[in-house]
Amino acid sequence: MIIGVDAGALCVSDERLKVGVYRVIVNLLKELGSVDTKNTYILYSFDPIDRGVMEQFGPSMENRVIWPVKGWFTVRLPLELHMRPPDVFLGVSQALPRSPSKTIGFIYDAGFIHHPKAYPKSLVKLKKQTETLVKRADHILTISKTVQTDIQKLYGIAKDNISVAYPGIDSRFTPRGDKIHQARPYFLFVGALKPGKNIPALIRAFATFLTQTKKPYDLLLVGGDYWMDREIKKTIQMFGLEHQVKILGYMSDVELPQYYRGAVALVSPSLYEGFCIPLVEAMACGCPVIGSTAGAMPEIICDAGLTVDPNDDKDIAHAMRLIASNKHIRASYVKKGIIRSRIFSWSTFGKTVLSVINEIARNP
Repeated sequence: MIIGVDAGALCVSDERLKVGVYRVIVNLLKELGSVDTKNTYILYSFDPIDRGVMEQFGPSMENRVIWPVKGWFTVRLPLELHMRPPDVFLGVSQALPRSPSKTIGFIYDAGFIHHPKAYPKSLVKLKKQTETLVKRADHILTISKTVQTDIQKLYGIAKDNISVAYPGIDSRFTPRGDKIHQARPYFLFVGALKPGKNIPALIRAFATFLTQTKKPYDLLLVGGDYWMDREIKKTIQMFGLEHQVKILGYMSDVELPQYYRGAVALVSPSLYEGFCIPLVEAMACGCPVIGSTAGAMPEIICDAGLTVDPNDDKDIAHAMRLIASNKHIRASYVKKGIIRSRIFSWSTFGKTVLSVINEIARNP
């Protein structure tokens, strides 16, 4: 069987963009290349995929470069799919071109519906792409039960036509290993520094926390600034926290585990998350987590961490104070988080996707 994959997202060279969907696609193809010895995968792209990346996928994967870049998704890729149709096509970037093949569309979140202001540049495009995907897909695959429910309600799709596959994390994320030691204890945020992550609220809550505890702490912001929320630096300046809130930028998976292990807690008060990989990475490293009550975060954390109202700065500050001041509560969440993180694996993710591919291929 020939499986086609929209691999356009793998053409990026900017390290800040190699997160989120990029990471999911890379790990999915690595797993499919490992567990699927029967099928051939055609990875369609508009530029050659880096050779080092392709080597991770194994011999069953072929990169088919299609030019020109202009009109690639709307004209050139559909033409290729009609001329040489695969048996099944995977729309792994929350978009699905016209295709005569059986199709599986991937939807990662519906935050653009719940919080449109957090998507100032991509709202119209993302909304249209998702609506089109829902209409064209023979089956939909998503990354949490929360998003599954959103899709059912928003688009009227039957639950049986939506499969859930939880993403995983890299094996580097473990409680064993070096820790980063700072002059002051620190809280950590990990993720793209964009509006939907609600980082200004985190900074305001951190300022309240400092006032209440009257002890020295830092807040480290780790993540790419490609979609930088302009309110972040303004909020830092407003509270005079230039020496205590530090923007560290993008960080590789080699460095990141050390920061998780050394942190008081990871704090992620996002307005919506379809999954939130940093939560699982942190839990796996023995770092307590404070997440948001919005989106899939309560589903991912379960009882292994705290959840707060992302619109309530005082609630966020209270959770930070609780974790920082009560060593017994912190130790409990460390233990529960490590156990909880073990249910999320790329191996399970890849096998689930493969079972969906095989099921769709069998259906008339």
